[in-house]
Amino acid sequence: MAKLELNIHLSYSQLCIYIPHLSAPLNDWSEKNLAQGYSWRPCSSSFRTLVDDGPHKINVFINEPYPPLTPQVVRHFKVHFETMDGLVSIASITDAIPIEVPAGSYLLQVEFLAPEQQAVPEVNVRFNKHQQEEKLPIN
Repeated sequence: MAKLELNIHLSYSQLCIYIPHLSAPLNDWSEKNLAQGYSWRPCSSSFRTLVDDGPHKINVFINEPYPPLTPQVVRHFKVHFETMDGLVSIASITDAIPIEVPAGSYLLQVEFLAPEQQAVPEVNVRFNKHQQEEKLPIN
């Protein structure tokens, strides 16, 4: 179990999470992706933020139980995420912060907290080892 607190400047309304070895790590957004609020492909996920641009606090949780969603969480996503070597980047278009998680297959949950309740918008990023019985749609 671990928790990291990262500060990053997010731009163009997106938070990106990807493995750093991808030759093109950032995702393209289709009209469907824009409507659903995220763009996903193996090893790379991008999420539309609540605030267009500016500093954000990212709370990273690794293999901690998912708590019940609170009223503070106004948008959340769960997607598959896999890393063979444990290296991950949490990024925006212009900035990236490398982190390490245990190598493996994860159920990645991203929670956007109500921006008016914090001086700096906050996002919770939860990496939990993937359980086979959990089924998620893939776009």
